[in-house]
Amino acid sequence: MEGRGTLLAARTLIPVPGGPSLREGGILVQGDRIAGVGALRELRREHPGVPVRHFGERTIIPGAVNTHAHLGFRREDRPEGGSFSRWLARLIERLPEKEAWTAEAARASAREAIEAGTTFMAESSPYGECLPQLAESGLAGFVYAEFFPHEIGGGTPQEAVEYIVQRVRELREGLPERVEAHVSVHAPYTVDPESSRLAARRVRELGWRLAIHLSESPEEVQFVRDGSGGLANIFGRNDWGGVGLSPVRYAERVELLGPETIAAHLATGVSEEDVAVLARTGVAAAHCPRSNEYLGCGVSPVPKMMAGGVRVGMGTDGLWSSPSMNLFEETLVAMRLHGFDGETGLRLATYEGARALGLEGEIGSLEEGKWADLAVVDVSSGEGVDPVREVLEAAAGGGVVATAVGGRFLYDRSGA
Repeated sequence: MEGRGTLLAARTLIPVPGGPSLREGGILVQGDRIAGVGALRELRREHPGVPVRHFGERTIIPGAVNTHAHLGFRREDRPEGGSFSRWLARLIERLPEKEAWTAEAARASAREAIEAGTTFMAESSPYGECLPQLAESGLAGFVYAEFFPHEIGGGTPQEAVEYIVQRVRELREGLPERVEAHVSVHAPYTVDPESSRLAARRVRELGWRLAIHLSESPEEVQFVRDGSGGLANIFGRNDWGGVGLSPVRYAERVELLGPETIAAHLATGVSEEDVAVLARTGVAAAHCPRSNEYLGCGVSPVPKMMAGGVRVGMGTDGLWSSPSMNLFEETLVAMRLHGFDGETGLRLATYEGARALGLEGEIGSLEEGKWADLAVVDVSSGEGVDPVREVLEAAAGGGVVATAVGGRFLYDRSGA
């Protein structure tokens, strides 16, 4: 889309989630950015001679923003659900065999996400192992490099943190423009308090971002509060539990919570006091309802978090705990759980995800100056009770026919 650009048009355009839809709307894409949005006839008048690509009786929406994913898993032989600690123990047992197919799984997961309309992904993997596959996929995104102090050097917190910082520095070299590497303090039951605190401080010093799994399961709550349960010895000797706090309050104590942090799941035992802590510290949340259900982790209090001012986006997690990498499918589950309408669902899948990651000025809606990240859905939004829900249901059901990241179509079966 060089030169004067290209006009992308469709029967329906939803440029800003929660805002009005445009009939016969268009987007002027110049290079990798959006240079104009509006009625197609007006854009054609203002930009005569610019080629028009019309997608027919379809709907153009912002691309999905996946705020928490694990690319390096596949559907085959996933561990049994129902119990988080049992599932995690089986996952750990299979790590040696998993090394042989992780890269292939990451490529396939990224492709599946693209074909379902995802344009930005926040991926977490051990030591950033799936960064090459995210970078080569064409997706924009972050890879959060998880680290596990018991595996590193002499096992001291200082050595563990300096190792992951150096690892991320190396990962950040030579990346595509819109791909970044950051740090993940995996979880309260795998990373000790001092390593957690030091990592959070180093991330802030460096101006990087931080991801954590937090308050995900009943077993995590039991470990942090009582020092017992199925996670007490998941990676050998975890002797720092039993602090008499909720995981959220514990994370605050060890300085993990802040505006640069996104906490995934928040599915078990999140009290009103915890929500207030999340809001006060400015931490964002990634909502992964299908993974939470599969692993017996409960339901995240998303409406209370949103009402309290917590930034919340949607995440798919990975294919060993979730049935697909389709974020719109994930969003429909959240809508049913929480009673959200279509406009709220589309905002969660796009703009609110961008806001959770601190990127709302760059992605999440189709507005002038933002990256040209979009999906084309094979449905013409109707005049029903909830027309935006119709679009989400179509996207969730395999109706995405084209996906563009930075104006470049990574997937296109539209025939337009």
